[in-house]
Amino acid sequence: EAGEMFPGIGHAEGLLVDYAAHAGSDWVPIAGSEGYVGQTQTAYADAEGVFVFNHPIDFHFIATSMEEWPKLHLQVLKLDAAGRVETESYGAAALPSAPGHAELVCKTWTPKHPSSVDEYRALYAGGQPGLLMGPRTEILSGRLPEERTRMVT
Repeated sequence: EAGEMFPGIGHAEGLLVDYAAHAGSDWVPIAGSEGYVGQTQTAYADAEGVFVFNHPIDFHFIATSMEEWPKLHLQVLKLDAAGRVETESYGAAALPSAPGHAELVCKTWTPKHPSSVDEYRALYAGGQPGLLMGPRTEILSGRLPEERTRMVT
C-alpha cells in the first residue's frame, strides 16, 4: 500500500511496479494460462517523500502439492520527467498461506554495476542500475544463487 523513500528519485519522477505471481508446476492459476501479471499506476512522492501504491491484487490458485509455493516478483520502475522508464530495483515475496486480506512487505534490491566507475556514473549522472545477468524469474525464484549474490539491497 505504501512505498518507502527511494534515494535519487526527483520530485518530478514517478515510480510504478511491474508484478507477476510465479509458482511451481503443481499450482494452476485460476486466471488462465497467462497467470497473474500486471502493472500498478504511476505514483509520485508525497510531502514526506513516500510513494503510495494503494493497489489491491487478487491471486487464486488450485494446487495439488505444497511444493514451490507462489511468490510475487516485483520490478520497480522509474518514470522521469522526459517520459523515460528505467528499472530501479527488484524484489520477491512469498504469497500468504491463509486466504483473505493480507499486506505484504517486499524488500527490493538493485544489482551492482560491474565497476565502481559505472556505479558512480549511474548514481550521479543518472542511468540504469546494474543489469540482471539472467532471466528475472530464475533469479528472483532463487534458482541462480550466484547472480543473487551480486545484488545489493
